Amino acid sequence: MGIIKYHFIFSLLLVSATVFAVQVPPSVNSKWLINNLTQPDLTIIEVSDEVGFTFDGHIPGSVVTSKSDWRYADSDGTLLRYPVAKLAEKIRQLGINNKNGVVIYYKGNNSDEILGTFYLYWLFHLLGHTNVGVLDEGWYGWLQANGPIEMDAKEIQPGNFIARPLLALEMRTDELNAIRKHYLLVDGRPASHFKGLTKFEANPRFGRIPGSVNQPWQDYMRKTKDGRHYAKAPKIPNLLKQLKIKPDQPILLTCLGGTGSAFNYAMFYAAGFHNLRVHDAGLRRWNTRQLPLENTDRHKRESKT
Repeated sequence: MGIIKYHFIFSLLLVSATVFAVQVPPSVNSKWLINNLTQPDLTIIEVSDEVGFTFDGHIPGSVVTSKSDWRYADSDGTLLRYPVAKLAEKIRQLGINNKNGVVIYYKGNNSDEILGTFYLYWLFHLLGHTNVGVLDEGWYGWLQANGPIEMDAKEIQPGNFIARPLLALEMRTDELNAIRKHYLLVDGRPASHFKGLTKFEANPRFGRIPGSVNQPWQDYMRKTKDGRHYAKAPKIPNLLKQLKIKPDQPILLTCLGGTGSAFNYAMFYAAGFHNLRVHDAGLRRWNTRQLPLENTDRHKRESKT
């Protein structure tokens, strides 16, 4: 009974009674944004830095933020989202109102800008604002579509955004450990990390959570000839296609930290899979608590062959 109830709660999470002037698709193509650029209730957010935003130009009317604006380092080194009240205040300071549709994009100077974009997308959902989308292929796609560019930054008037948190979109580490055997658990790290052959420097242990499967966030990434990064949303992510996952099936998402999980969240959601929960603390916290792992010694075995 507990699992059935849990599934039912998942399915109702993103039902909203709010009526918006402009409905933003989860994955926004450049043509849609060009056609809707003058909508009065549309806010556009660039995830980059002040220098790139100012000197490289930006999509007209957009405001700028960065990945680091939305997270803090906890005492054990785990990177976590700020509390709901602080997140809501930050969103108001970007000029966003409750009725606004939101489009988020990145310049693509590095992968952090892209990870930050998808993390912010998930945060909007977590705060109960689901009328939000990510510009597919980011700045690269915008340039390819000959989208207009402006150099001047607009003056921002604080908005009236109010958070209506959907906290069931997030899992604590102890909760993940308690329920992981009952649901599909997707690890968003690179394939060699998932296999236990390599790891990020910040990760104290090799290996993966037992029973997890792998959908690397890097699978969505592309690179232009001049070195700019961008992400291309698939119709259906490879893992979901291979496992023949049904759209209403509950899926748990983890990574080293929350950004890779949020990347999968956004891609799965855009493909019609909405029954999702993110483990924001990721394997950083899982490993500092010495919770179960498998393939922890494979890197040693491989180095001997």
